[in-house]
Amino acid sequence: MGENQAKPKSCSKKAKRLLRLGSRILKDAYSGDGKLLLRKGAMIESISMIQRLLQPDVRFGDERSTEIPLDLDNEKKIDNAPSMEAIEFAQKVEKATRIKSEAVSEIKSIYQQVEQGETIEVEVVERVVASLAENLLEDSRALVSLVELKNADEYTYTHSVHVGILAMFLSLHTELRDKVEEVGLGALLHDIGKAEIPPSILNKPGPLTQQEMKQIKRHPVAGYEKLKKSGETRQIVLDCVLYHHETMDGNGYPEGRKSYNLPLTARIAAIADKYDALTTDRPYRQAMNPKEALSIMTSQMSKELDDVLLRNFVSIIGYYPVGSYVELSNGSIARVINHYATHPDKPRVILLADCQGEALPSQPVIELSKEKNISVIRFLNQRELSALPVFPSPTEKAA
Repeated sequence: MGENQAKPKSCSKKAKRLLRLGSRILKDAYSGDGKLLLRKGAMIESISMIQRLLQPDVRFGDERSTEIPLDLDNEKKIDNAPSMEAIEFAQKVEKATRIKSEAVSEIKSIYQQVEQGETIEVEVVERVVASLAENLLEDSRALVSLVELKNADEYTYTHSVHVGILAMFLSLHTELRDKVEEVGLGALLHDIGKAEIPPSILNKPGPLTQQEMKQIKRHPVAGYEKLKKSGETRQIVLDCVLYHHETMDGNGYPEGRKSYNLPLTARIAAIADKYDALTTDRPYRQAMNPKEALSIMTSQMSKELDDVLLRNFVSIIGYYPVGSYVELSNGSIARVINHYATHPDKPRVILLADCQGEALPSQPVIELSKEKNISVIRFLNQRELSALPVFPSPTEKAA
């Protein structure tokens, strides 16, 4: 190192408190038996490494000092610099949010036109589906993550878009992967027949009368007929609308079809429909969290839903879906950005706040599958999320 070249500043007094993901140390770290734990200058990439470096047997440098030689110059760099992965994920979510918002707006307009007796502008919905499908293929995590963000005020329209997203996502893992946009079109319009049902019935908090239930059960046929009158002829689209309430055990409606007499597109839409309905607040019940919903679907609804498709759905959505806000066993708050079928309870997360609720501007990424002592303990509900500190967008920080 040259005479005039500044050396990195180090610190030991507050190192225990400051040691974090992204930190670097200026000397090699050794265990009590002399084993090298971390090279100087190497980035700390796991919480387990932080915990190991804080153990009393650890020594630093050739002199085997007990003081932690934290690189303070590096600490300044990471103080307000979110990880690149957090920035990239936030950018994709922002783009997906715009696309979803536009989709909800278009579907709302379609419903309003049908309520007024007009035909369905299928070409408008096709453009919406094409935009959603393109984004889904670009990075499914961002768009699917938005399914976890609910809007009770516009349930019908938001639910339609969510079912469309989930159905397209599931269809990508089936023989209909080449027909994903047709599946999406049918799924987005699966409830269009409800446009003819009064909101007082759709949003009724108590039990429906026999006559009201009869109206509800007619909506698949009403939607199918409306689509036919609007010029739609593709069987995948029509089957999705007509048969999405049929069940594998033959107890569904409108025809009571059974098992594999049901078109694949309808079986896909049924799973997407059930999942989003269960995870959304309704006038007659509170929303379940994703893990609860998937558990109910695989246990209590296994006779109604296609078992093979349902297992695939659980695998690709995960118990802790991308976009979920969760509390970890160490008290910190995180958002799920990826999950793995091999480690369903150990997703990849972005840390948003520490155990005291203080926002973490750096928003480090944690691979929980590599953390033996840290796991997800619960989901955060909407009320809890609104009470948390405002987390600055990584894209704002990076600007």
